[in-house]
Amino acid sequence: MRPDTSSGVTEATRPRMTQVRTTDRAIDRALVAKAAAVVVAGGWVGYLLFTGMPQLSLHVFPRTLALHLMFAGLAAVYAGWLVGARRLPGGSPLDLPVLALLAAYGIATVASVAWRVSVEPLLFLTAAVLVFYALSDLPLLSARSLSNMLMLLGLALSLYTLWVVGNDYADYLRLVRRVEGLSGSNIFPPTVPRAHDVSDHPNVLAMVLVLIVPFFTMAALRGETVWERGLGHAGLPVTAMALFLTLSRGAWIGATAAGLLAAIGVALTLTAYEREKQGFRPSWDNAIPRNVSPTALVAVVGALALAVVAGLAALASASTRPGWLFRGSLSPREDAWEAALDMFADYPLAGVGPHAFGLLYPQYSGEFLVHTQHAHNGFLQVAVDAGVIGLLALAALGVVTAWMLLRTWGEGVIGQRLLAVACASGLAGFALHNQLDAGNMWKAPPIALAVVGAIIVRNYRERALPSAAAVAPTGVMSRIPTRVPHYGRIAVRAALAVVMLLPFIGWYRIDPAHHDYYLGADAYNRGDLLTAADELRDAVDADSSVMVHRMLLGMAQARLFDAAGRQDRVLIEGAVVNLEQAVRIDPRSDIARANLARAYQLAGRPEEAAREAQITRLARNHVAPVLAVAEVYELLGREEDAVATYAQVISMDASLADSAFWDGTPWRRAHYDEIVGASILSVNPCTYGAHIVQVRRHDPTFGTEDLRGANRACELLVFTAPNELTQRVALGRIKMELGDMDAAFAHLRASADRQPDFAPARRELGRWYALSGNVDAARSEWVRAVDLGDAEAVMLLGGTYPADDRPAGLDDRLEELLATSSSSVQNDVVSILYYRIRWGRMSPVWAMIPGEWQTATPRIYDDMRSTLVRWQSEAP
Repeated sequence: MRPDTSSGVTEATRPRMTQVRTTDRAIDRALVAKAAAVVVAGGWVGYLLFTGMPQLSLHVFPRTLALHLMFAGLAAVYAGWLVGARRLPGGSPLDLPVLALLAAYGIATVASVAWRVSVEPLLFLTAAVLVFYALSDLPLLSARSLSNMLMLLGLALSLYTLWVVGNDYADYLRLVRRVEGLSGSNIFPPTVPRAHDVSDHPNVLAMVLVLIVPFFTMAALRGETVWERGLGHAGLPVTAMALFLTLSRGAWIGATAAGLLAAIGVALTLTAYEREKQGFRPSWDNAIPRNVSPTALVAVVGALALAVVAGLAALASASTRPGWLFRGSLSPREDAWEAALDMFADYPLAGVGPHAFGLLYPQYSGEFLVHTQHAHNGFLQVAVDAGVIGLLALAALGVVTAWMLLRTWGEGVIGQRLLAVACASGLAGFALHNQLDAGNMWKAPPIALAVVGAIIVRNYRERALPSAAAVAPTGVMSRIPTRVPHYGRIAVRAALAVVMLLPFIGWYRIDPAHHDYYLGADAYNRGDLLTAADELRDAVDADSSVMVHRMLLGMAQARLFDAAGRQDRVLIEGAVVNLEQAVRIDPRSDIARANLARAYQLAGRPEEAAREAQITRLARNHVAPVLAVAEVYELLGREEDAVATYAQVISMDASLADSAFWDGTPWRRAHYDEIVGASILSVNPCTYGAHIVQVRRHDPTFGTEDLRGANRACELLVFTAPNELTQRVALGRIKMELGDMDAAFAHLRASADRQPDFAPARRELGRWYALSGNVDAARSEWVRAVDLGDAEAVMLLGGTYPADDRPAGLDDRLEELLATSSSSVQNDVVSILYYRIRWGRMSPVWAMIPGEWQTATPRIYDDMRSTLVRWQSEAP
């Protein structure tokens, strides 16, 4: 019987064809498995990059627990694979410097000024190291697939950022269309909208994107496939727009440098590769074009630097200085740098301890309590956190990383060389950005660095074997030992395996107490003080080293004592003990001192109360605790101290001078003029004049004699500093109140022209137009002020419409501003950050034991509440 050859298949060929098809199916399964691994890894990393810090969420514990479970899932997968493969983690030259860095931070934690504050950041750092090793070692992943994953995550982050900002822009357009109609003059908002609610913080989002920009650059210039090149071409412009909308100027510098370095590095790498293919002798010189001399390079760099300096000089001297570009964030940064340097000088060897900067900052400066939660320089932050030993460990990590990148560039194939260039450029841009910001305390930057580190390690392992065509590293890098002795390598890798267990041991001990605290804090905020005290007592029993556990328990006990008629001495003595322990744990806490002063007052211990109140007054830039102890002085009958402390409060927040709080007791009403006279209001005539204007807007019968004197003195101040816009707008308000409308307009118009996105200037300019009878022009100014977040402008704009014709969304905007506007008492951001950033715990609604001090709010906030209630009652 003849074989059937009609299909071209014979018996002789059939086994071979079957084998090929089986192999094809195996390859398909392998590709699917690798793709699935990238998707899973990308989703896992994406969760950590997209979501915010658990500490900054409304309820801290659930998000913290979710984060810990995410790490636990990764650890289970990684540990299972290590056991199955019968190997230890690591095996790259980075093992020893990584272990050294963890050891340095461990020593710094033991030596910390507040070891309990430092423990949890150390655990998270160790968890980030787990991410690095898992992504470096787990199967089915490669350097190229991780690079593509990182680019897809960067593109998704950027698109989501544009979506968030686009929604804000759409809200602006709806309001403008409703109020004045769209035109070429108002289609753009008064300021560049800033990204928000993406990742940990806009600056942190920018830091992550800076790391990814070189990968887009590399893919756009020399991607291996069409879709990779398309990803690069799409990612660059989208990421550039997202970076711009973060308004992080450090990120703009870092991303520009990273992108340029990547482009230059790709070009030089391709030049070297082509020459080596043509038979040129292998050398680093192959990367440098023959017609480029060192003199030419210096000239090009000098020209670029000159252009940058000239551009900055032109911007600085411009008559218009928009706030989005000239944000006043340099002063807080300079202050943070000075404080950090002083801390490093005082604690040079092991630093103050991880995350302890915020506890010490009020002692060293405290001028910018909200903005200065870290050193605003990543390398300086390491110096503060871990001292010289931390800097040495970081330097070792940097040197070994650079050596690995150079080795890969010298020995890898073209794709591996280009990937090494992208990694090096990303790290360089990240380091440059960290001259102005610090990614150390946040969640997303360490995870993004772990991904880049895993790409570096995998690329190093995957590089081609050295050959005659490969370029071997020369110079200092070639003399760095590439191997640790065999038993040393095993010891280092075994130590890493043990260290990576520490986060889970620590969290196993910490989380149950954190859960008790969360239940207690939630009950405290709801007013269920009995439940709160029980849960908080459990939290203290489980972990008494957390200061806020002690403090909130003491506050709950003091409130129970007060609510029960002040008869149960056990309660108040327990409150005093717990608050004393809180002060012992953190003696620099003005919040704890204020609460202890109040507890002493309730316990009938006036001398101790006065002593703690006096210490609390050292908080020069935190209004709420100083106001709380001013009330303690008043209740103690120490009139002189009460007047001085209340005057200190007004000096810290002049808007509180116009508050119904001063009518709360006969004593305050009788001493109000004395309090104001002892405050800074009597020193700055512009501030004092603005205060009188605000009072007259609520009470037109209030005299103008003092206002005329303030007007003359304020004119002199504005003449000497015409670009001090707060004072100039205050002068415009004074003149408008005195009826000098032409002069008022000149000052307000000049202020708005100087800084188009200065909300007070827009609001008062709108008021000027309204008084002049030009309601349309007034609405136009108020629309811009509303977009800039001015609550008074929302009320003024809404007040020009009847209830049934008021623009939609104004009540929602007012409600949002009422909840988030900067109020030193109602929205005590400093106290909130103390609980959430420094201790990683949910904050109570009120950080101090309640009292009449809670009613000390500017009248504008009372107006906001009453207006909101009225608008909501008028809604159909």
